[in-house]
Amino acid sequence: MAYIGKSPAETGQLTSEEEFTATDVIGGSVGQRVFTLTQTVARETDIIVSINGVLQPASAYTIGGTYNKTLTFPAPAAVAVGDVLRIQHIGYKPSYFTVQNGSIDIAHLSATGTPSAAVALKGNNTWGQAGGPSLGTDAIIRTNGKTIVADITFAGTENGMSAGPITVADTKTVTITDGSTWTVF
Repeated sequence: MAYIGKSPAETGQLTSEEEFTATDVIGGSVGQRVFTLTQTVARETDIIVSINGVLQPASAYTIGGTYNKTLTFPAPAAVAVGDVLRIQHIGYKPSYFTVQNGSIDIAHLSATGTPSAAVALKGNNTWGQAGGPSLGTDAIIRTNGKTIVADITFAGTENGMSAGPITVADTKTVTITDGSTWTVF
């Protein structure tokens, strides 16, 4: 199909259908309650389920098991022996990616978002509560660590303060550029 401009990306899971014929796995010609799907299902409403062409509401079954590939009809309900169960996986689903810890450096963070007043990037390049942790009702006491474990350089355009005593770890330095002041109380 032709598109004006860029064609849509086809990522994620395509529409597909699975079909099962219920067998007597419970015993006594009762039918089958549990079916193993070939594709992951995020939630019950991501599939259309029908038995012999009759649509089933999402409340009639549950999704679970490894990667949500197990469709179960709660007891005593079961799909009768010989009945046909169809599962229609609907539409494209978004692809999700997990970013590994430590894989994004400062150069790749965007400064265009809305920062939270309660969170700040600390000197050791980890995120933490702005102003340090706090104690007491209404966060009346602010705290800071006792040991500097990363190199810190004041750019000359800011000032800093800490509650002491402060220890600077071996091989670490605090550089106070002309124009900046660091006060230790």
